[in-house]
Amino acid sequence: MKRILLAVVVIVVMSSGSLAGGQKSLSKAMLLSLAMPGAGELYLGYGGRAKAMLASEAAVWCAFAGFRIQGNMRKERYKELAKLFAGVEGSRDDDYYRLLSLYISSEDYNIDVMREARQRYPNDRAKQLEYFEANGYFGDDSWQWDSLAHMDEFEMTRTRSREAYRRAVLTTGFTVLNRVVSVLDVYLSFKLDRGQDNRGISLNFRQVSPNRFTCYLSKSF
Repeated sequence: MKRILLAVVVIVVMSSGSLAGGQKSLSKAMLLSLAMPGAGELYLGYGGRAKAMLASEAAVWCAFAGFRIQGNMRKERYKELAKLFAGVEGSRDDDYYRLLSLYISSEDYNIDVMREARQRYPNDRAKQLEYFEANGYFGDDSWQWDSLAHMDEFEMTRTRSREAYRRAVLTTGFTVLNRVVSVLDVYLSFKLDRGQDNRGISLNFRQVSPNRFTCYLSKSF
């Protein structure tokens, strides 16, 4: 993954002519970092910080892929449980699987549907039956768990699958943070190299584990 990201950055940089000699552009460096954290640093010649940002970006996407794979595996697992122990056949939507985690059988669910039908249409038997037939599960759509233990296992596996998917979505938020940090880094580095007013301020990176980096601002007096 890291090699792929680095290859993308090199292609972007080369296509923009940034590896050629001449005066460096702050706006170009910031745009490169916005497109890919570390690209702006690479363009300005800060190889060490570029590697840190690229490693951070690669770690985020590896985590995203890991959570997605985990979610998919657990999803297939709870579908298999439903098939083996509740008699569910074919592909079903998420609402259906949600009901499987709440009711041990479709018959129990249908009882609640009929109760709701009576509440909605207390004096209209025809409407009650129409509502019941429209919202109940019958025939091939019915289910019956063989035990509460398998039903609980299904519910736990489904919950863990959904949690893995949520974590994958949350992980993508770090890609935004990486870009903000990278843009700030190239801005400060560019200004410092040219002796601007923010002299003495720097954005630093420190490796705390093989796949984890921290960044912090420092100022010398």
